[in-house]
Amino acid sequence: MSNLDLILMSLGNLWRRKLRTFLTVLGVVIGTASIITTLSLGFGMKAQNDRLLEQLGPVDVITVVSYPIYDMKTESQTDAKPLTEEAVKTFEGIANVKAVIPELQVNDVRVVSGKYQNWAEVIGVDPAKYALLDPKISWGRFLNETDGEAAVFGGGLAQTWYNPNESNHFKMQYDQNKKVVDLEKDKITFNIGESYDPDTEKTTFSKTYKLTVVGETPGGDWQTDYQIFIPISFAEKLNKEIKRDNDKRKADNDYYVQGRNNNASKYSSILVKVNDIKNMREVNDKIKELGYNPRSNLDATDALNKNVATTQKILGGIGAVSLLVAAIGIANTMVMSIYERIKEIGIMKVIGASVSDIKKMFLTEAAFIGLFGGALGIGLSYIISAIINAASRKPGDGISSSIFAGMVDADVKISIIPLWLVGAALIFATIIGIISGYYPARKATKLSPLEAIRTQ
Repeated sequence: MSNLDLILMSLGNLWRRKLRTFLTVLGVVIGTASIITTLSLGFGMKAQNDRLLEQLGPVDVITVVSYPIYDMKTESQTDAKPLTEEAVKTFEGIANVKAVIPELQVNDVRVVSGKYQNWAEVIGVDPAKYALLDPKISWGRFLNETDGEAAVFGGGLAQTWYNPNESNHFKMQYDQNKKVVDLEKDKITFNIGESYDPDTEKTTFSKTYKLTVVGETPGGDWQTDYQIFIPISFAEKLNKEIKRDNDKRKADNDYYVQGRNNNASKYSSILVKVNDIKNMREVNDKIKELGYNPRSNLDATDALNKNVATTQKILGGIGAVSLLVAAIGIANTMVMSIYERIKEIGIMKVIGASVSDIKKMFLTEAAFIGLFGGALGIGLSYIISAIINAASRKPGDGISSSIFAGMVDADVKISIIPLWLVGAALIFATIIGIISGYYPARKATKLSPLEAIRTQ
């Protein structure tokens, strides 16, 4: 019997029992759709977590700070080693470290543009070293080594300018299309040494620096959205001036700003870029062993990934139960088919059909049931996935506000079906059909030809 004859005969046998075939295929459809849909929700959750981690900051960068190290077990804290040039060299000598970027924060700086002001975190960086992080820029460029009193603004600062003379002067500009300050055209200054005269009700500053804004970062990264990056040489200059002003105020018993960093530290923080995410834990632990205080998204990444893996296993298990029920249905259908076709099987043996041909016929029929059910199940899963994604984007009560509440990013689909899952599901459903039909096929080959022919 040729392969073509085998296929045509198998399809003919399935077609003669249309209702039973349809119901069996339906079981595979439901099982396949269940497992794909449930797994797609797990992939959607992973995509949401990946987007969340991106917003938390680079996953391959460790931030070393000079704050005391807190031990949750003993509920005690110890001083971290100061962040000096020696610390930079130490980090550069650790295996799997790609780059070490020191940062210097400037405190007590008022950013002014006309009648508007802005409080921002001013960070001094080495332009050449920070470029290794490949910072994203929405317009302009990042700092370079020839820049003097230049700055790159975080994308979130456009909405935090305020007018101190307004009654509600901390009201933010939430309208993304309405920017009260044009970074490319308006005059922007750094003002330090703030003083307020109650008699004239005027605020004055001891020193003003005119800024050249060379670029702006895109919004969406909370770590950089509200920062202003300046060359580290400019930051050192500002800190010296602020210290000089604070020392004078302290001597005059006037108000002054106390520095927030470890006094022995040259830098406020040091960024350590790791060559591969898989080496993050090793580098992080090494820095901690040396007595420094590392901070990273490592714990958050581990927790989220563990949660996703657990959820995917649970969802996959639920879908697998449906597919198991479908496999039982296939086996049941094929066994019933044998009892109905005993005489037919006997005749095939008498006219010379081999045992292997009979086995192949039953296995092919079972494989077709799995194949058809898998293909239709894939189509159904795409429809269900589209409905879920559409429902999750609708505001208001109901499914979007209950089942999908807490999803962090509407731009990422809740249900994601990768192409490899489609291929795997189709192959898996076909294999399930073959496995389910193996016992009935084996049973059919053991029937006695003479007894089969005598069967009424």
